[in-house]
Amino acid sequence: RMAFGEYVHTHYRFDKADVILSLDADFLSSGPGSVRYAHDFANRRRVDASKSSMNRLYCAESTPTITGGKADHRFRMKASDVEAFAHAVAAKFGVSGVNASSAVHDKEIGAAVNDLLSHKGSSIVVAGNHQPAAVHALAHAMNVALGNVGNTVEFTSPVEARAENHLASITSLVDDINRGGVDVLLV
Repeated sequence: RMAFGEYVHTHYRFDKADVILSLDADFLSSGPGSVRYAHDFANRRRVDASKSSMNRLYCAESTPTITGGKADHRFRMKASDVEAFAHAVAAKFGVSGVNASSAVHDKEIGAAVNDLLSHKGSSIVVAGNHQPAAVHALAHAMNVALGNVGNTVEFTSPVEARAENHLASITSLVDDINRGGVDVLLV
């Protein structure tokens, strides 16, 4: 919602991606679409007589994951550093309103950025489900800057009848209960 002004669902086309940057996203083993994503990712890793190249995966993560285990380049960092890493990468793409305050993994960022820039329209930047909204907004901005939207990244209306931030909704309900504004029947 932060990036688009409304809730949207993001779908990734790993079957079309030559280069992928994962921002603490374990897309191969968890989250919506992970079975399809794992299938498509694996198919792009197969090299045979008709196809001699495979996709490349850069993974910035705070905890070892299946996706990180499959990465060609894995950047270990604290969970709190993922947003700074995303800012640094986005700044290299010239995403407006982004400033990189530190040189987090500067050498690795350079290699990943060059690889992503040389694969405009056939790359993906994906943020992990547990990352804050700012990291998701940066990932979307990077996908736009790379020309991935409409190629390897697609947006659809939410499947949910009433899309919302569930944590905020629960917090609001708890606040209402604490103020005595809601009668609750505990079963």
